[in-house]
Amino acid sequence: MVERAADGWRRVAALLGTLGLMVAATAAAAPSEEPRAAIRRYALIIGSSEGGAGRERLRYASSDSMAVSRVLEELGGVSVGDRLLVLEADRSSLVSALDRMRQLISSNPSREARRELVLYYSGHSDADGLLPRGERLSYTDLRRLLSEIPVDVRIAILDSCGSGALTRFKGGAHRLAFLSDVSSQVRGHAFLASSSADEVAQEADSIGASFFTYFLLSGLRGAADTNGDNRVTLDEAYQFAYHETLARTESTQGGPQHAAYDIQLAGSGDLVMTDLRGSQARMGLAPEVEGRLFVRNWGNQLVAELQKPAGRRLSLGLEPGRYHVTLERPQQRFEAELVVAGREEAELNAGDFVPMTLTHTAQRGGGAAPEEERSSVDAPTVPLNLSLLPPLATNTLWGPRSLNHVSLGFFSARSLQVRGMAVSGGVTWVDGTMEGLQASGLVNVAGGEVWGGQAALGGNLAFGDGKGVQLAGLVNIAEGSFTGLQMSVTANRTDAAMRGMQAGIVNATEVLRGVQVGLVNIAGDVSGSQIGLLNVGNEVRGLQLGLLNIAEDVTVPIGALSIVRKGRLAFEVWADDISPVSVGLKYGSQRVYVLLVEGVQPWEKTYRSFLFLGLGLHFNLTPSYYLDTDMSYGSWSTHIFGNAPKNHLIRTRLMVGRELKRRLALFGGVSVNLYDVPEELEDRWISWMPQWTVGKGENPDRMWLGLLFGLRI
Repeated sequence: MVERAADGWRRVAALLGTLGLMVAATAAAAPSEEPRAAIRRYALIIGSSEGGAGRERLRYASSDSMAVSRVLEELGGVSVGDRLLVLEADRSSLVSALDRMRQLISSNPSREARRELVLYYSGHSDADGLLPRGERLSYTDLRRLLSEIPVDVRIAILDSCGSGALTRFKGGAHRLAFLSDVSSQVRGHAFLASSSADEVAQEADSIGASFFTYFLLSGLRGAADTNGDNRVTLDEAYQFAYHETLARTESTQGGPQHAAYDIQLAGSGDLVMTDLRGSQARMGLAPEVEGRLFVRNWGNQLVAELQKPAGRRLSLGLEPGRYHVTLERPQQRFEAELVVAGREEAELNAGDFVPMTLTHTAQRGGGAAPEEERSSVDAPTVPLNLSLLPPLATNTLWGPRSLNHVSLGFFSARSLQVRGMAVSGGVTWVDGTMEGLQASGLVNVAGGEVWGGQAALGGNLAFGDGKGVQLAGLVNIAEGSFTGLQMSVTANRTDAAMRGMQAGIVNATEVLRGVQVGLVNIAGDVSGSQIGLLNVGNEVRGLQLGLLNIAEDVTVPIGALSIVRKGRLAFEVWADDISPVSVGLKYGSQRVYVLLVEGVQPWEKTYRSFLFLGLGLHFNLTPSYYLDTDMSYGSWSTHIFGNAPKNHLIRTRLMVGRELKRRLALFGGVSVNLYDVPEELEDRWISWMPQWTVGKGENPDRMWLGLLFGLRI
C-alpha cells in the first residue's frame, strides 16, 4: 500500500510538471504586452468674466470652466482631489491657485511614470498677457509659474482674446495641425490658444458658451474620435476644435477665429485626453446617421455639436439622462429623443429621427440671421398658454414646446421659453430662458437662464445663470451663476458664482460675492461675509462670523473657533498689573485674531480668576518685530466654582514683540483699563497701578494704565 501511494504521488508530480512546461511554453510563444505606464493628471481650471474698464463682461466664462471641469473628471482621468476650480478669479487668486497646485503636486510622492497638469483659462486677455478682472498677468510670468510646478507634461488651454501671443515665445507657428508625440517618457508642454495674437475670442448665446471651448468639449466627449477607438487624443481634440471654430466664426461680426498652439514635447505615442470607455453613459451614433447633429440635455442645454459623416460609427460620452437630438441637412431637419443610462451604450439610428418644420428667422433691421444666431429648435410664439396637465394645453396645438408670454396651469404647465409670467398650482417647467415671474405651488424649473423671479412652496431650479430672486419653502438651486437673492427655509445652492445674498439653513456656492446667512455656509473663494454657526470657505476676503469658521485664508474671522490654514495660532504667557500669571490663546488670520485669556490673582485674602474674550489686530513691522493691539471684555470670580460678583472689565492693549526664533518671541506693552465696580463690594485692589474715577455716584467706574510683559510660543 505504501509503495502504491508513493507511486501515485510520483505520477501526480510528473503530470503537474508537464502542465507547468506547457504553460511556460505557451507564455513564451505569446507576444508579451508591455504594462501600461501609470499616469496621474491634475487640472487647474480658471474662469474670470470681468476684464476691467472698457471690456464687456463675459457671460459664459464660469459655465465654460465648469463644463471643462466636468469633462475632465468624467472622461479625462482627473480625480476630485487633483482638481482646482476657481471662478471669477483676479490676478491674486489666479497666482494663488497656481501656487496651491504646486504645493498639492509637491506634497504627493511621485509613484507614476508621468504626471500631467491641464491648465484651462476662460476670460479676458490681450497680446501681452491674461487680464483676470482687468489685472494683468503677463505670458512670461504665466510660463514661469507653470514651469515651477513639478510635472512632466504641461497642457495650457487659453480661451481668450489674443491668447495666441502665448504660443509665439518658443518657436510656435500658426499651422493647421501639430504632432502630439508623447508617451510615459515625454517631457515638455503643449499650449493651446483659442485665437491668434491679433484676433478676438468669441462667445454666442445660441450655444451658451464660447465657440472654442464649446467645440473642444464636443470633441473631448467623442466627436473628435476620428479612428473610432473610443479615445480622444490631444491632436484629435485640437483638430476638431480648430476647424469647427473657424467654420462657425467665418460669418460673425468678430471675423474668423483661428486657434493657435505652441508644442515643445519629446517622446512617442499619442497623448490621450479623454477615454470614453470610462464614461457614465454613452450615446452611439449609427454609421447611417449623417448630417449636423445638435445634442441637448433635458434642461435644453446644448452639450454637443458635430458634423457626422456617413459610414462611420461614433460614440459620445455623456451624463446619464434623456437627450433631444436635432439632425440638420440642407433644407431638412429631423429630431429624436434618447435615454442614455448605465454602462450600456444607447444607440441612435437613422430610423429614430422624425421630420421637423423649419423656422425662418431674420436679424433685427432685416437680412438673414447669421448661422450662429439661428434657432435649432422650432419655437412658435403662443401669447397665452392654458394648461391642465401637459399635453392637455394650448401649446400642444402649435407644438409640444412654445414661446409664451403668459402660461397658466392648473396642475402643471410647460413652455420652451417664457417672457412674462408662468403660474401653476403644481409645477411650471420652462425648457429654455425664463424672463419675468415663475410661480408655483410645488416646483419651478428653468432649463436655461432666469431673468426675474422664481417663487415656490417647494423648490426652484435654474439650469443656467440667473439674475433676480429665488424664493422657496424648501430649496433653491442654480446650476450656473446667480446674481441677486436666494432665500429658502432649508437650502440654497449655486454651482458657480453667487453675487448677492443667500439666506437659509444651508447655503452653498462655488464662489461668493456677497453675503451668506444661515446655520451652515459653504463657499469657495469669498468676497463678502459668511454669517452662521458653521462657515467654510477657501480664500475669504471679508468676514466669517460664527461658532466655527474654517478657511484657507480669511481677512476677519470671529468665532469661538476659527481654523485658518494660512492663519496664526499663538500661545502666550505674561504678567501684568492685574494678575501675576496669565495665559492666552490667539488664533485667526494673519492680520485679525480672536483672543482667549485666563488669569489668576492668588492674594492672601482671596483668590481671583479672570476670564477675557477679545478681538485684535497683528502687524509685522520688520522681519523681527511686530505690533499687536486688541480689545477684550472680562470679569472675575472669587473662586473657581463660586458665584462671581457683578463686575465688568474692558481692556485695550498695545504690545510690541521681538521674534527670537520662529516659534519664540518676547513682548511687552501697556493697557488702558475701565472697571465697573460691583455695588456690593468696593474693590480697590484689582490693580496696584494708580487709578482715577470715571463718572459720578457712590461707586463710580475706575480707569488706569497698566503694564504687561510676557513670552509668546
